This record gives sequence, C-alpha cells and structure tokens, in this order.
Amino acid sequence: MRLYNLQNRRFFSSAVLVLFLILFGMSAGAASVSIAMENGTFRVHGWNAPSSPPKGDWGSLFSIRTGPGDAPALLGSYAVENGTLVFRPKYPIAAGVQYRAVFHPPGGAAIEQVFSGPPLATNPIAHVVAFYPSADVLPENLLRVYILFSAPMSRGEAGARVHLLDAKGTELRGVFLPGEELWDPAGTRLTLTLDPGRIKRGLTSNMAMGAPIQTGKQYSLVIDREWRDARGVPMTESFRKQFRGGPAERVAPDPKTWMIVPPKSGTSEALEVNFPVPMNYALLQRMIQVSGKAGKVAGVVGTANREKQWRFTPPSAWKPGEYQLAVDTAIEDLAGNHIGQLFDIDVFDHVTQHITTKTISLPFTVR
Repeated sequence: MRLYNLQNRRFFSSAVLVLFLILFGMSAGAASVSIAMENGTFRVHGWNAPSSPPKGDWGSLFSIRTGPGDAPALLGSYAVENGTLVFRPKYPIAAGVQYRAVFHPPGGAAIEQVFSGPPLATNPIAHVVAFYPSADVLPENLLRVYILFSAPMSRGEAGARVHLLDAKGTELRGVFLPGEELWDPAGTRLTLTLDPGRIKRGLTSNMAMGAPIQTGKQYSLVIDREWRDARGVPMTESFRKQFRGGPAERVAPDPKTWMIVPPKSGTSEALEVNFPVPMNYALLQRMIQVSGKAGKVAGVVGTANREKQWRFTPPSAWKPGEYQLAVDTAIEDLAGNHIGQLFDIDVFDHVTQHITTKTISLPFTVR
C-alpha cells in the first residue's frame, strides 16, 4: 500500500512538473515574441514566419491601426525577411500619432504593442516664397494660379486656407474648382484652377455668376498663417497677393509673335524668348527645349518680366552654330489658351485653325 501511494505521489509530482514545464514553455515562448518599430517599419521578432501566410493573408495575423479596435488597418506591404515578418506602411510615420500593432500568432494569444510617432515639431519654417502669375493685373478669364512654399505642406487644406477677397474685404465664393488640389511631388508647389464653368462663355455658371474676376476691380488673394506644413506646424506668416482684374485674354499664343534673343558665342549668357503676354509659369519650366547639332542642350530655365520672358542658361559657353527651340503646342497663356486653340471658345464661334503637331520648331543662330 505504501509502495502504491509512493508511486502515485511520484506520478502526480511528475505530472505537475510536466504541466509546469508545458505552461512555462508556452509562456516563455509567447513572451519571446515581440513587436518593434524600426526605421518606419513594424517587425515581429521571435516568431519564425513562413514564406507565405498560413491563412492566405498576412493582414489577418499582423495589423497596424491608429484608432480604436474597429479602425481600418494601415495600408502597406508585408514581407518576410530572414524569417521575420515585416510591415512597411504606405505613408511615412506621422509625428504625434500613436500606432497600435497587433500580432495574432497561429494558435496563440494576441500580442499588442503601442508605439508613438516622432514628437510634433514646434518651430515654424514654412512660408509662401512665390505666387504666379506675378503680374499686378490679371485677366478676368485667368485659369490657374501657382503657390510656392518654402517647405512641404499638409494637404486637403487649400479650400479652407486660400481666400479671394474683393476690394471691401468680402470673401468671394465659388471661385476655385471645388475639390481640386494639385501638388508637385515635393509638396511645395500648389496648383489651383479657377472654375472653368464661370470662365467659358455660354455656360450656365458663366451666364448666372459671371467670371470670377472682373475687369477694373481690385482683389486680394489671402493665405492663412494657420495652414500647417507637413510636420503639423503653422506657417511663419500669412500671405497676401493684391491685383486688379484686366481684360480677358482671347488670343491664342502665336510663336510668330515671339522674339528670340540669341546669346553670343563663347559666353554663358542666357537665351531669351520674349512673349507679347504673360505665359503659364509652370509650363514654361518644361515645355520649351533647346537643341543643337549635337542634340539636346542642358541648362537652367527661368522666367522674368512677369512671365513675359523665358530664359535659358547653359552650364558652359555657347558654341557658334544653328540651334532650335522645340515648343510643345500645349503651352498656355494665363487664360489656358494654347497654340492654335482658345480655351474659351464662344459657343457660336467656329474653330478655323488646327495644330496637328505636338511640337513646333523655332530656329535661331548663335554667332
């Protein structure tokens, strides 16, 4: 009997020990799995990830959210690197935002970790460095404006931060195309389009409300200081552009009226092209190319005389010879008119001129 009890005790002790080891092992195994945020990516350490997700979708095992439990998971891509499951968010980690990472190991309890993005910046650095068109008199059928900032800006704010005021300081509504906010890749140049429905003659908005800008009237375009940059910090100061409305521009650009001023050979003087009216600033940067016998000529493009002059400066001295300007026929003036085609064509007018080529060539000689 004693032998039987002793054997039972030994069996019970062994069973307890085995159960303890199993539980301890499970706890140790679970504790060894961790989530880390490293250089803008999220990684699951301590779990040997297979080459493909067990359930066919990594998102069911590993997700990152910035809100409560039912908030949508961040967009991004998954990868397995040396057995480690990695998630790369589509957008950079934002300052001042908390990220909740949850990993569901197959057959185990969920592991959750909260991370904080970089601290919010507080030093203002962003401001408006330029506004185009730069002239003080703008046509009443002005189509686009460009705002250049000193630093990348937050997006989706233009509708609330850009205001067009009349001479009495009253804000004018329905001026810009609603919902359109076009940025360059750097996030420092904003393009805003005035509502074409109010510019084109014969359309309902134009007949009911008139053009956004009226000839002879004074205006101010104001940008709020409260507009935050990409770091979430307001600008250093507000911006105001004052101008007067001028007559509508209803003549299509004609390269025959442009005056080319060739540079002197042996110098690095700028090649100049002078226009009778201001041209679209952004399109001037990329729609005129210079070429010679050896092919395309490299150089720096600039504008002057309130966008009535295009300037091209090469890195080295000009060589004597024959050159050409290749001009994209889609280049525009301030009203959106391009070579051979008016943007604003009266519904009763007939288009009699058609340009079929994408570029035209303008020769000049360097002596």
